[in-house]
Amino acid sequence: MHIVHLTPYMGLGGTERCIINLISQGLNKGYQLSLISPPGPGLRRLPAQVKIHLIENWSASKPFRSIDCLKTILLKVAEQADLIQVHAAAEMAYLSKRFLPTKPLIFTCHGYDNFFNYWIASRFLGKVEQIIILNPQDESYFIKAGIEKEKLVVIPNGVERKFFASAPPKRPSHRLVGLVGRLVKQKRPAWAIKAQAKYKFACRLLLIGEGPLRFSLERLVKKLHLENEVEFLGYQEKPEEIYPSLTHLLLCSHNEAFGLVILESLAAGVPVLIPSWLPGLRKLWASLPGIIVYRRAEEIKTRIEQSNFDPVKLQKFAHSFLWENIFPRYQEIYNRLIT
Repeated sequence: MHIVHLTPYMGLGGTERCIINLISQGLNKGYQLSLISPPGPGLRRLPAQVKIHLIENWSASKPFRSIDCLKTILLKVAEQADLIQVHAAAEMAYLSKRFLPTKPLIFTCHGYDNFFNYWIASRFLGKVEQIIILNPQDESYFIKAGIEKEKLVVIPNGVERKFFASAPPKRPSHRLVGLVGRLVKQKRPAWAIKAQAKYKFACRLLLIGEGPLRFSLERLVKKLHLENEVEFLGYQEKPEEIYPSLTHLLLCSHNEAFGLVILESLAAGVPVLIPSWLPGLRKLWASLPGIIVYRRAEEIKTRIEQSNFDPVKLQKFAHSFLWENIFPRYQEIYNRLIT
């Protein structure tokens, strides 16, 4: 079986890590794997066996150049490919189906920030054989946008084994709260800093990640006199070594399809605070071990002080999300579409 993955970006975010793990699992099963992608740091993490086809950066400012490059590569790989799996860009799925109409095609949705974007995406996905979504809320959005329910299947992301500490360390007694992710508006790091200034929910708030907002956030910390309460750790090559030092993980994003950091945190035995304004995450996670739902910033400190979780139980729950347990669900789809 030869599977070609196609993505509009290849950085180091959750989408890219999902692709990398799907490729790794496929290689373990004896598949042949190719990737069509723009240049990006995520390419360095791919196994050497993967055939990489570089495309132009997928840009609305140069659509014809990007489309022509994609067409050339797709026609080149058409003879060897058994199946195409497109990630995140519905327009790429549409073009792939147009250029290779006889090839089975899967579109994996990694989340949009509002219903209108789901509606727009659905206009491109009419001829796609299967749409993989990460949470039940996305299913309801796509159905409302006109996609047949039979085309949709919910498969959560997986977590890598390296995030499971052999023995969960003893948690510090003080509130050490981490915000893990890119420093971009979507993740709302400024909101977390302002909430810390007003409500003092953490003894120390750690911002773990890098991004274009770093400089303005550092100025905000100085303006609010939080230099002793907020620390920037930057991008971490080995985040699995950071999670065990936290007492809690905080999410406060504008939108998240799945929140891979939730699984990573639970795998380390660390409970997670998620906001009620993310309906997809709330439906998926709220009733599960180690999840603390808050509605407003002023509730976070109380939620933390009232929480009491057994790290071993959190790890046991997260074990079911190991990639080797998730990947067979992809295999079922691959086999069904190819045979």
